[in-house]
Amino acid sequence: MPSYLVTGAGGQLGQCFKSVANEFSECTLFFASRFEVDITQPQTLKSYFENQPFDGIINCAGYTQVDQAEKETSEANKINVEGVQNLIDFAEKKSLTLIHFSTDFVFDGNKMGSYFEKDATNPLSVYGKSKLAGEAVLAKSKCQNVCFRVSWLFSPFGKNFVKTILKLSKTKKEINVVDDQYGKPTYGIDLAKAILASLNHPGLFKQNTYHFAQGPETNWFGFAQKIVEISGNDCEVKPILSSAYPALAKRPMNSVLDTQRMEKNLSLNSRNWEDALLDCIKSIKNNEEF
Repeated sequence: MPSYLVTGAGGQLGQCFKSVANEFSECTLFFASRFEVDITQPQTLKSYFENQPFDGIINCAGYTQVDQAEKETSEANKINVEGVQNLIDFAEKKSLTLIHFSTDFVFDGNKMGSYFEKDATNPLSVYGKSKLAGEAVLAKSKCQNVCFRVSWLFSPFGKNFVKTILKLSKTKKEINVVDDQYGKPTYGIDLAKAILASLNHPGLFKQNTYHFAQGPETNWFGFAQKIVEISGNDCEVKPILSSAYPALAKRPMNSVLDTQRMEKNLSLNSRNWEDALLDCIKSIKNNEEF
């Protein structure tokens, strides 16, 4: 039975993997928070492996604070680039497989229509640049690897747009949300299930990169409206332009990811994000986290 180390187990995506691990008995998962395995400190990875060997790594560790990255460029690169290189070096040495995650922010958003895996990248932010640099070092590696680009991640865990809107709509009568940035939300639990279901698929490592996102495409305003509607909170969502909501990091206006490669090569057909959102909000309410 193959075994995998899940790094960044305390983060949003890591917790998603942990929540569904018992549904996949064909593999063994070991979960390590950054206090156990810090990907910027190679010795921690070596020490963990000596105590508990594994066959592959699912890297959920990453610097994901988009705006903060504009002020912490070195920290973002240390984790998203140097950290990935450390994982690669270890994977090459031990002949391990490596599954990594990147972002829709590697694109500049100027394309009309959906982005394919082979489309030209041109990140607008420090965060996007650091994630693209992480993709670049992975592409040069000799270990068996694959990268999944993900957009608009949400789940019952950590900090994300869904939980923010739920909290705001519970206490405010109206909120403003940008309506000119388009993309596809991704339910972290569905993503984790898809990855774990594909671990033994012969096509998993035949491509360097896959896109995972859940249709239909929407904008942040439409996403927020649906969140408030499902929650039943008495709050009006009003559309505003990005120019009226200044942020440190520049976002792509269109980051809709095409997922045909994943659907064809891995036989994965993800459900729409509205159905996933229902499950997510139900889970959050059951855990009284908002």
